[in-house]
Amino acid sequence: MNASETRAEVFAALQGLNEIIPEMRAGQLLAAVGELCSDLHGRGLWDADDDELLEAVWQFRRNDEAAATASRQGA
Repeated sequence: MNASETRAEVFAALQGLNEIIPEMRAGQLLAAVGELCSDLHGRGLWDADDDELLEAVWQFRRNDEAAATASRQGA
């Protein structure tokens, strides 16, 4: 995947997060993904490569889905 395709995938993945977590404002969503990226790669939003940021978006989504599943099972 080239840089342009990765960047487009990052934006598509962020849009997907926006759709499944509509209660988060855009800044909150970016900040949360940036923090996770920093945890995963030691580099936050400013310094992360697009592929690192994309991985953080995917991980954030997996974490949200796992939390939602656990919540449903515990309810």
